[in-house]
Amino acid sequence: MIDFMLLASPRSGTTWAANWLTTDKTLCLHDPLWTHHYSELDGIESDKRLGLSCTGLYLFPEFVNNHPARKVILHRDLSAINASLDAIGFPMITQQQHKMLDQIDGLHFDYKDIFSKPMAIYEYLTGLPFDTERHAFLLDIEMQPKFSGLKIGREVTRKLINELQGV
Repeated sequence: MIDFMLLASPRSGTTWAANWLTTDKTLCLHDPLWTHHYSELDGIESDKRLGLSCTGLYLFPEFVNNHPARKVILHRDLSAINASLDAIGFPMITQQQHKMLDQIDGLHFDYKDIFSKPMAIYEYLTGLPFDTERHAFLLDIEMQPKFSGLKIGREVTRKLINELQGV
């Protein structure tokens, strides 16, 4: 069962956060909607506290708001997000999609807070004491998904897109 969720628009630190929130006691999956429908997420097994750092799940606010997991929602300026998406050749997100983050119940933060004011976020999500040393170490590491090796479940993504389009 998913214990915690960190949700944000793309290009808002979620890859870095998935690494940061993965410890000897926790496992934080990054963007699991590439391979799992949201209805399957609680079926993922782990011996650790299971969480996710996701850039798509917020598009399904009813599911997210009904889920008992602790939630943190990160916000970043839409123009900065779209400039970053454009730089890597990804489609931009719309204002309407971006505003859907506001519909999610949970603790809302600026995305920079995971880097500059992280303790409350970490302890709320994981239920563990904040590791100052590990966080400081990770601040010097830039993380990006390996897009060329990204595994995508076509049936899953097709189903999710159809849901978003009301098909």
